[in-house]
Amino acid sequence: MAAERLGKILARAGVGSRRGSEEIIRAGRVTIDGRVVTELGTQVDPEAADIRVDGRPLERERHRYVMLHKPAGYLSGADPRAGYPSWHELVKVPERLFAVGRLDQDSEGLLLLTNDGTLANALAHPRYGHMKTYLVQVEGLPNPRKVRRLQHGVMLDDGPTLPARVALLRQPPAGYAGEAPGRRAAGEHPPGRTSWLRISLREGRNRQVRRMVGLLGHPALRVIRTDLGPLHLSDLRRGQWRDLKPGEVAALLQATRQGGDQPDAAASERKEPLLVPCMIAIDGPAASGKSTIGSRLAAELHYLYFDTGVMYRALTWLALARGVPIEAEEAVTRLAEEAILDVLPPSIPDGRDVTVLADGTDITWEIRRPEVDHSVSPVSAYGGVREVMREQQRRIGLAGGVIMVGRDIGTVVLPEAGLKIYLDASLPVRAHRRTLERRARGEQVDEQRILDEMRQRDRIDTSRHYAPLVAAKDAIVVDSTDLTIEQVVERMHLLIRKWGEAAAAHAGSRAPCEHREGSRR
Repeated sequence: MAAERLGKILARAGVGSRRGSEEIIRAGRVTIDGRVVTELGTQVDPEAADIRVDGRPLERERHRYVMLHKPAGYLSGADPRAGYPSWHELVKVPERLFAVGRLDQDSEGLLLLTNDGTLANALAHPRYGHMKTYLVQVEGLPNPRKVRRLQHGVMLDDGPTLPARVALLRQPPAGYAGEAPGRRAAGEHPPGRTSWLRISLREGRNRQVRRMVGLLGHPALRVIRTDLGPLHLSDLRRGQWRDLKPGEVAALLQATRQGGDQPDAAASERKEPLLVPCMIAIDGPAASGKSTIGSRLAAELHYLYFDTGVMYRALTWLALARGVPIEAEEAVTRLAEEAILDVLPPSIPDGRDVTVLADGTDITWEIRRPEVDHSVSPVSAYGGVREVMREQQRRIGLAGGVIMVGRDIGTVVLPEAGLKIYLDASLPVRAHRRTLERRARGEQVDEQRILDEMRQRDRIDTSRHYAPLVAAKDAIVVDSTDLTIEQVVERMHLLIRKWGEAAAAHAGSRAPCEHREGSRR
């Protein structure tokens, strides 16, 4: 077990409050392995050390696991300033318990309380990805397209959500047919039709479920968590609690041993946290390797990978599908303002780097069709289109923990990015790469034609009036003409490492992110 502050260990064992335990330490009443300790900051492993108070061995803490059906109106933590009661008023036990995975004040359902810190961390930490299921009553009736969007993931202000399991229930779930107690009298629920969704996800951002359904125009009226990992709320009534059964505790412990991605050996051996830029911008011409390198680095760093180029491809596909003339700049710009385009992490394991949705329809592979290749350059050159796209791209980038690739990231979208890379290669090499890529998809293509098209696209990208393709003044140019993918990735790791060393040496002059596993997963 990891070392902890001595005062915290004494308080958890019931010796006294945290402050009272500190007074006992100052008084010289505590020994560790026979040695008197008076330093408040002393760190000790409670499982390995012989800790005594007034000569008596410290009793080993008995772990307790409690399931509470939290009603709406109660907090998951104690905050006297909030003006709401907390779960402490419902669960009266001698142990010092804390909540695992918070439910906001308006939400209801399963809340796990325990004093087992190791298990709590394994359940709550995003890298383990334990499933949580919610019953959600929403205004109106979401159509199948909106349900599909939730299943693939939606773009929130702090980045895209992961794919989720979503089902529209044909009738209200048993026991939840009415309104939440007291809500109708308070006038909080507008009249009209409502419906129920069952949503299961592996994330736990602040008010995530409410934000997801609200984004689709169906505000949440009730959010009830029914499952947390292997635990199920079952018939536990609102406001009631019970200790977990031995089988449930065993299932929890088993789930935490098996669940989620484990940190790699190198990461576990690092003594110092890895400093990486909050934002990494990768620019460059077509087929220079931006997507391949960017997605691979993002996976290794557990960062969000965001390819801005697919947004312009998605808009181009939508214009072609709806018969909007590509040469009509005003009409294409208006379509960009009206369309709902989502660029999300891969939702289907079919080789895609991202999932691209247009109004809820998966068009990930459609945007790679030849007709889109031929038309995307003029669309991406329109200033109005780029302004619309830039607003969403900046919002995602400024949330941090992102590797964003495109043709104007370091110069226009994220000029404040900590690390800017301009990835380039000779035109013949890039044309050959694109030829191999399209032939791998089963297309019959002529390499000379692709080279001519790419030359024309380079000309448009570098000469357009708004946001022309150019390396930012502080970007590092990496020529991949004679490099393999592995060599380019190695070069990128070197640049990130150098950035981290410089950030550590000049603390405060930059805005490094202290990298943590699963930070944007």
